Amino acid sequence: MKLSDAAQIERLLQFLAMDSNIVVSRIDRDEVEVSFLGSLNTSAQAMQSHLRVQLWVAANPDVVAIVQR
Repeated sequence: MKLSDAAQIERLLQFLAMDSNIVVSRIDRDEVEVSFLGSLNTSAQAMQSHLRVQLWVAANPDVVAIVQR
């Protein structure tokens, strides 16, 4: 996923790190990769990622997040 404001990436990482079932890797200054531990298939992982990002964006409406599959 990419953020419109790279300065907010640390806040996103902190939010995602609250869930011990998520592995987040920083790919670039404005981009992270999110993976879930367990037996979720690709569709379920995409849905979970999208839901988590929607929650974070709702709390940070000044940032645009683009989820890539």
